[in-house]
Amino acid sequence: MESMSRFNLATSRRQVIKGLAAGGAAAALGMPYLARAAEDTIRIGYIDQFTGIRSNFAETAPWVVEQIQAHLKDGLDIGGKKYAVEILSRDSQSDPNRMGSLGNELVLRENVDLLLVADGLAAPALEICDQNGTPGISTILQWEPFYAARGSSPEKGYPWSFLFFWSGADIIKNYIGMWEASGIDKAVGTFYEDNDFGRGFSGGMTASLKEAGFKEVQGGLFKEQVDDFSNQVAAFRDGGAKIVTGLVFPQHFATFWGQAQQAGLELDAATIAAAFVFPSGVEVLGDQGAGMSTEIWFNRQLPFKSSLTGQLANDFCSDYEASTGRQWAQPMGYHHAIWEVGIAALKASGDPKNRAAVRDAIAGLDLDTVIGKVDFKNSTMKSVANTWVTMGQWHRNPEGSKFPYELYVTNNVTAPQVPIQKEFQKLSAFK
Repeated sequence: MESMSRFNLATSRRQVIKGLAAGGAAAALGMPYLARAAEDTIRIGYIDQFTGIRSNFAETAPWVVEQIQAHLKDGLDIGGKKYAVEILSRDSQSDPNRMGSLGNELVLRENVDLLLVADGLAAPALEICDQNGTPGISTILQWEPFYAARGSSPEKGYPWSFLFFWSGADIIKNYIGMWEASGIDKAVGTFYEDNDFGRGFSGGMTASLKEAGFKEVQGGLFKEQVDDFSNQVAAFRDGGAKIVTGLVFPQHFATFWGQAQQAGLELDAATIAAAFVFPSGVEVLGDQGAGMSTEIWFNRQLPFKSSLTGQLANDFCSDYEASTGRQWAQPMGYHHAIWEVGIAALKASGDPKNRAAVRDAIAGLDLDTVIGKVDFKNSTMKSVANTWVTMGQWHRNPEGSKFPYELYVTNNVTAPQVPIQKEFQKLSAFK
């Protein structure tokens, strides 16, 4: 299929976000506003965290939506009938209260045929789907909180809402597996942002470290507004920590790292969730970003390809970089895959205006995507397709490269199907 790089991009990310702000809740990305959809028009709602504290997770999303709009410009042929496709894109502003309002708007007022949510705060909108019989697909949230947020379980699932993403338990297995394989002393300093994921990650990590025979030096939870990590630095230094880990956003880790250097804290590994998922989180450290490690759930070296365009992950990432001037980021694989899953379900339903048929089609999907396999059909968990997660490390790119760092898979503890790309090294090897 024709490469996405040939599509004429209608708007930049900045224009998209300005349009969302200017149009408020009724703004759709490049599509006409219709109070009632015609029977030959499929209406798809899309919610993402375009602005707010977690907007870095959605940095690539406007570009992906533009590609999808271009891909769907001639509509979809389903069950022998041609359907136009209207996309109604909304900004959650990283706010769970707004997420619920957007779910109400898109499901009840806009009457969408399918709701897609690429935001960890999806629960309020998905609840609206379940209450009103509208199929909803979400991603970029571990499946444990997907169930816990609304009191369900892998045995029960949900009547209309679905998730594909990896397990919080798997990420901890990968962290510990990478450290064990490295030969680094088993002394880990931990600290976490005080939010739902941070608290859950903290509890799971503490139990797993103890089981694996690691010493934990606890730095505790910290509030978003904090700008002093001297207590954590002192605790890690005095406790003999050789590894530091936790859920820390880029600006917080940069502050911590500067204070750690000043205090003479010497570490063999810094393995951080959130901060090092994105290139910007490493670049903020200047020339000290090499060697930082984190989980990997998508990267450009993967052997997977899009079911919509046929593009390999590397070509997909290259198109993004050429179009935007920014480096690829992990969420973009899932930003694209949620459209692969949604469109595949609409096609498989035979009738995209029949919500029950679309719901059943999602549950029956076994799809190869740009992030790998998304398999609801054979899943042992109702409403969830578990995807892979593994570990990686940032390396300096050669001098003269467009971007300073590149992320490579170093360990595949829970995902042997993902090829290892480089050997994990201690931080001292990057100095």
